[in-house]
Amino acid sequence: YVRRTYGPDQVALVATVSTLRPKSALRETAKAYGLHEKEMGQLAKRLPRGWHPDPRRRSRRTIQDLARELTDPRQRQVVLAAAQIVSQPHHMSIHPGGLVITPGPLTDFVPIQWAPKGFLTTQFGHQDLEALGLPKLDLLGIRALTVLADAADLIRQHHQPDFHLDQIPMEDKLTGDCLQQGHTIGVFQCESAGARRTLRQLKARKVFDLAVANAFFKPGPATGGMAQRFIRRYRGEETTGYLHPALEPILASTKGVLLFQEQILRVATEIAGLSWAQADHLRRGMSKFQAREMAAMQTQFIDGCLRSAPEGPGFNPEQAQTLWDQVLAFAGYGFNRGHATAYADVSYRSAYLKTHWPAAFFCARLADRGGFHHPAIYMAEAVLLGIPVKPPHINHSHEAFSLSFQASNGDSKNPTLWMGLGQVRDLRRSSVRAIIAGREERPFDDLRDLARRVPLQTKELQHLIQCGALDGLGSSRAALLADAELFNRAGSASQFTFSFVQTETAQESPAQRLAWERHILGQPVSVHPLDLLESYPSQLTPLAELAGKPGRPLTVAGVRLPGWTGGPGFYLGDGHTFIMVRGDDKLEKPTPWLPLRIQGRWLDDEWGVTWFQAGKIEPYPGIVAG
Repeated sequence: YVRRTYGPDQVALVATVSTLRPKSALRETAKAYGLHEKEMGQLAKRLPRGWHPDPRRRSRRTIQDLARELTDPRQRQVVLAAAQIVSQPHHMSIHPGGLVITPGPLTDFVPIQWAPKGFLTTQFGHQDLEALGLPKLDLLGIRALTVLADAADLIRQHHQPDFHLDQIPMEDKLTGDCLQQGHTIGVFQCESAGARRTLRQLKARKVFDLAVANAFFKPGPATGGMAQRFIRRYRGEETTGYLHPALEPILASTKGVLLFQEQILRVATEIAGLSWAQADHLRRGMSKFQAREMAAMQTQFIDGCLRSAPEGPGFNPEQAQTLWDQVLAFAGYGFNRGHATAYADVSYRSAYLKTHWPAAFFCARLADRGGFHHPAIYMAEAVLLGIPVKPPHINHSHEAFSLSFQASNGDSKNPTLWMGLGQVRDLRRSSVRAIIAGREERPFDDLRDLARRVPLQTKELQHLIQCGALDGLGSSRAALLADAELFNRAGSASQFTFSFVQTETAQESPAQRLAWERHILGQPVSVHPLDLLESYPSQLTPLAELAGKPGRPLTVAGVRLPGWTGGPGFYLGDGHTFIMVRGDDKLEKPTPWLPLRIQGRWLDDEWGVTWFQAGKIEPYPGIVAG
């Protein structure tokens, strides 16, 4: 769009200079000194962990410390040489979202080159471009926008033909309840355990609340010494106060606390009297400063705050130093308010769709892939909301996740989510397209019909049957597999039609279906590992009943769902609901889908965040999950 609008000779992507980090510096130096790969790897493992470009966030242990520990003179020489080239340029790359637009031909302003994918890029990084007067514009591709658009299409197709995202009410009560309670699995920027806890803390209900929560969740505000005070103020539990009355016009909307980058700019210019260039330099963060430059900036900032009225705000020395300390903790980590608000708008609309049209929302969320969580978490959330999730099926599925409805209770319809045929292991794309084309003509009646109309390889047909894609077209998956074997022997669908040697085949076991689905789809769908229990043992508490038994010693069973909570612990599911499990610092995450028996207690914190505190975790005896 930008190239079409402004001209391909005036638009270029911004280059970025990739610099050497300790590990890459060590490897480059080791190669130059002729070290073998094994020796190089052993040295790399001994490097200090947690290196960061900002010296304030680095590990205390340095590369020089490693050099002193080495007894081999050659290795010590390699490490010391590597330390000298850390942070030096290594190669040119492309900024993930930046571009520049020039008022005339690019070559009049900046050196350019071709990227491998056929785009023009600058040969300067964004800081040098801005020094030339060419501001970098960031264009971000956000998958959540595709999810919103696709969900809206499904709503128009199945529910409300005139639905449009722009018509979503921005103060919807049910959506506000969803946000305030942190029921935001699937909602853009609101999915991690920490983000959901922040929503509960701030009682977020509207777009501005989400923008504040987005900014508050960043390191600057959260570590600036005002976190708990801000939460109490935002909840209306504490009166808002200001370090000095002059700060009220700037900080009133955020209860006296620095949250947004724009506030840093206003504090620096309106309170400390700095120039806009100095204020922007301050906004970028202290890591950009040399020690002498930072000391000079601190002196000028404090002196500006101490100016008497009418030229200045008239801070006392203690107030000026406190404000500087707050700015120091915040600068470099704050969120731009416009950015936070734009993201919050996407988050709110996502929450609205999840609240009012959950089936369409999760169908789009799963079909578009990506997202913060593993697909298994989104599928578990859909089941928790009463939406069945089925394996791929030749008569219902598209290439990706799709949605169907079955009439029930009169005119009402119950939604079902179908996994996509594209998720079947070893099924070729051409076969997926042929199945979908055949299904659109009319449903497949049976295995013969499928074999006659779609040229499938032996393994493809076997996997389709084993994962459940032909369920309902035969007495069982085992019977269908036996029929497929007869078809393969016959050599054609017409020969198979006249076969009289078919015999009854035993029903496959739930354990067999579970193993097939894990192998072909990556996870069980139609059967859960706990379904292999003959009956639910009385000593186990179902996960859905934990909320009514807080603090009591309990034993639960479930499987670890793949993925990350965004914090400590893991998600445990039993096929009906799922919870978060935490333990001590030594807790290792179990293998996904392995049936577990866990002893512990159901706990919550002051904000209503709940989890199961595990004391003992062990494989469930006698159950093998495929």
